[in-house]
Amino acid sequence: MLAGLAVILLIGGVAGAWALLRTDEPESGAASGQGDGLPTLRRDLKPSASPSPAKKQAAAVKLRPVTGDQLCAAVPDDLRKSLVTDGKYGGKDASTSSAAPDDKRAACSWRNNKMEVGGGVIGYRLLGISVQARSRETQDAVEYAREQFARDKERYEKRVNVRDGKRVDGKTTGSSFGELRELEYGDESYSQSSIGHSGLKTVVHVRQGPWLIQVEYGGSNRTGAKYPGGDETRAAAGKVAGLVAAEMAKDAGKVKVTGPCGILSVKDVEAAFFPAVSGPSVSANDGSVKQTACTWNIREQVKHAPGQEFSARGGRLAVRVADWGSDGPGAKFQYDREAKKFDRYRAKGGIGNDRTHTTFEAREELPGLGEKAFAVVSATTRPYDEDEPALHEILVKVLTGDRTVEFSFRGTTTGGGVAGAPGYQEPAFEAAVAKKAVLELAGPFLAGLK
Repeated sequence: MLAGLAVILLIGGVAGAWALLRTDEPESGAASGQGDGLPTLRRDLKPSASPSPAKKQAAAVKLRPVTGDQLCAAVPDDLRKSLVTDGKYGGKDASTSSAAPDDKRAACSWRNNKMEVGGGVIGYRLLGISVQARSRETQDAVEYAREQFARDKERYEKRVNVRDGKRVDGKTTGSSFGELRELEYGDESYSQSSIGHSGLKTVVHVRQGPWLIQVEYGGSNRTGAKYPGGDETRAAAGKVAGLVAAEMAKDAGKVKVTGPCGILSVKDVEAAFFPAVSGPSVSANDGSVKQTACTWNIREQVKHAPGQEFSARGGRLAVRVADWGSDGPGAKFQYDREAKKFDRYRAKGGIGNDRTHTTFEAREELPGLGEKAFAVVSATTRPYDEDEPALHEILVKVLTGDRTVEFSFRGTTTGGGVAGAPGYQEPAFEAAVAKKAVLELAGPFLAGLK
């Protein structure tokens, strides 16, 4: 347990408030809560040119699968609880990106907004872990990791504005960044400490083979001294980084998607829509409302010659499960509130601003699905670009027990192919086709939800 939270802000043995300095947040995959119904615009369905042939073909480095839950499990519970305790104001986020064979990512984080950190002091604490490995057509994953690690290290070195405990940039405000400290985790590693709006924290960067690992630990105190102990944050981040580096050095076994996101297989999604499907991305949050989000990317493969312009029908299928529990207003309240929200949006002609505007069709009640269910179709446009086609989405909301389940598909269902070919059509959204596909998946998903 963190104890004796006197401010130990040391760089090179010199005390000072500039010793621990802020860096970028690690990648996090926290499941988002109930949205406002405004889709994020994605303009990636237009005709595109095939990339030019590579001048050099890199040897493949097989990347192991990795999940956010796996990263969470790499930190023993007793260690994690000594750094970020459970409690009413605590929670965990775990995410697994829907990664291709040449790009894999995962993250895990814990936070507690009102943690008892010792000596009667209440503080905010965050422990975050992220890992990523990538390769390119002309660069294998290990080469990519080496290059990216060196590039990031140079970038972080340029941020240093505190040396020997003194600020050297002539400023008295703004985030402060300490000197980089070389470490011995993985193949190469270093840490940097910072003070910023999020408090005092240390971030450890590790390269383990093809993997780029980042571990962050720190926070601020709501009572007592403003910051936690500097040496303690460094020691904690380093200890977790060592565990994660050891985990990523292991040979990978087969990773099976568990929980709600494991109910539907890629083949299930392809049967309802069309090939090819990748995923799912998984994001889970066990805060006051337990939430899980699953996302599949769907994009039809289009045969084309190098340099030919083509477009592909496809989009994104997402499923969000929220367990509201028996305390508080409950799932029925949340479901009814969402239904009224879409009715309100439609009545006033949509929502948005001069950058994006979303209109909604009338809600359709769906009998026989859960206790209650409805579907709503939306279209999002950019008012300043009249030539840009609308981005359509169908959303199906279901009430089942203490849960609400949301199914959505955003994208196109027909068209695509080589631009200019006989019969070519721009990809388009057909509401009836999208609704049929979503409902084909909603039934089995709800049946398999425990």
